[in-house]
Amino acid sequence: MNKQQKEVVIVSAARTPIGKHGGYYNYLSAEDLAVLAVYEAIVRSGMDLAKTRIDNVVAGMIYIDSMNQQIYLPRNVAIRVAEMFNDRDNLRVAPGKTTLRICGTGFQVLADSFDQLMSETENAGCVLSFATENMSQTNLIHQGRRKKDSVWDFEDAPLRDYLMEGFNHNLFKTLMPKTAELYGSQTGVTRKACDEFAYLSHTRAMNAQIKQWNRFANAGPGNYLQGIFTVDAVDQAGNAISLWRDEGTKYDISKDELANLRPMLKPDGLVTPGNASQISDGAAAAVLMERSFADKHHIPYLATLKGYQFSTVPPEIMGQGPVPAVQDLLAKLNMKKENVDLFEVNEAFAAQYLGVEKELGLPRERTNVNGGAIAMGHNIAATGLRITIDLIYELKRQGLKTGIASACIGGGQGGAVCVEIV
Repeated sequence: MNKQQKEVVIVSAARTPIGKHGGYYNYLSAEDLAVLAVYEAIVRSGMDLAKTRIDNVVAGMIYIDSMNQQIYLPRNVAIRVAEMFNDRDNLRVAPGKTTLRICGTGFQVLADSFDQLMSETENAGCVLSFATENMSQTNLIHQGRRKKDSVWDFEDAPLRDYLMEGFNHNLFKTLMPKTAELYGSQTGVTRKACDEFAYLSHTRAMNAQIKQWNRFANAGPGNYLQGIFTVDAVDQAGNAISLWRDEGTKYDISKDELANLRPMLKPDGLVTPGNASQISDGAAAAVLMERSFADKHHIPYLATLKGYQFSTVPPEIMGQGPVPAVQDLLAKLNMKKENVDLFEVNEAFAAQYLGVEKELGLPRERTNVNGGAIAMGHNIAATGLRITIDLIYELKRQGLKTGIASACIGGGQGGAVCVEIV
C-alpha cells in the first residue's frame, strides 16, 4: 500500500474534566490523570488488547520535571493501564516516547502518531496518544549546578518558580501576557471587547455543561461535551466526589465583575486575570489507526485526521500563531475556510483570540461554540488534544463534517489540525 492510499483515523478519544489550580486534582499527578484518560480511550475504542496490537505510545507533557518520576511517563502509563486490563503482551510491551511543543504539545502527539501511521518504514497500524499536565504540582526548582568535586553537592543558587519560568521568553525579553497585549493592540482589540468575550466564553461553557448534565442525570437530551468522562476524586474537605464538568467555569460571573478587574501589566492594558486562560490540570487521550488496519479488525472510528500544520510568527506576537497555521493547513489540504463547519481556537488570552478571529475572519457563531480556555482552563500540554476531542464530538452532535482546531504556541508558533467526521 503506498502512502497516498493511507488514511489515519481516530478510533476513540476521551478527556478528563479540567481541574482548576489547587482544585480536585491537587493530589492526582499528571501521570495519574493520563492513566484515567488512556484507560477510558481504550474502553471507548472497543478494541480487544489480546487481539489488536498497539505499535507505539506517544505521550505529551511540558512540566516533565514535576513530581512523581514523570520522565518515565509513556512507559509508566502504558504499564499501569495494561495492568488494569490484565494485558501483559500488548500495551505493556509497546514502546513509548514523550514529545513536547509547548502549548502545541497536544497537537504534536497527534502529529507524531499521524506520521508513524502514514510512514512506509514504521509499519504501524495503531498508535496510542495522550497528553497530560498537572500545573498545580509544578515545583520550585533549585538552579544550582553540581560542584566540580562532588556529584552530590550543589552550588548556591536561587529557587525558581518552574511554572512561571515557562511564561517568560527571556531571549526576546517578553512574557506570554505581554505578547497578547502587543498582538491585541496591533489588531485593534479593546479591553471592553476582551471582557465581553471572556463573559461569552463562560456563558457558552456554562450552557454546554448544563446540557451535559442531562447525560449523567438521564434528564433529557444530553449529548454535549461527550468527550468528557467522570473522574472520581476527593474535595478539599476530604469528601469523595464524582467530577463530571470543567471545574473552572464560573456560573455567577458578570460583565461588571470582569470590567472591574485590574490589568496585569499596565493601567490601560488588555489582559486581566478574568480574560486570560486559567492555570489548570487534566489529561486527554486518543487511539489512532491506519484506516485499513481498523477495517481489518472491524473497529469503527470517530473521524479521519486529515492533516496538521505548524507555522511561525514573531515571538513578540506569538498569539498570532493560529493565523498562518490555519491558512497553511487549508492550503496544504486544498481547502477553503468556507469548507470548515466548526473551528476551535485556544483562548490563551481574549486579546490573542480576538486578534486571530479578526485576521482569519472566523465566524464567531461557529468557533468555540461550547466555550474555551478562559472558562474551562488551559492545561497546557493537553490543550491541543482536548480541543480536538471537543471539536470531534461537537461536529458529531450537530451532524457536521469538517473541523479545524488551532492554538498559539509560545516562542512564536501556531499549530492546527483538521478532522473530518466519518
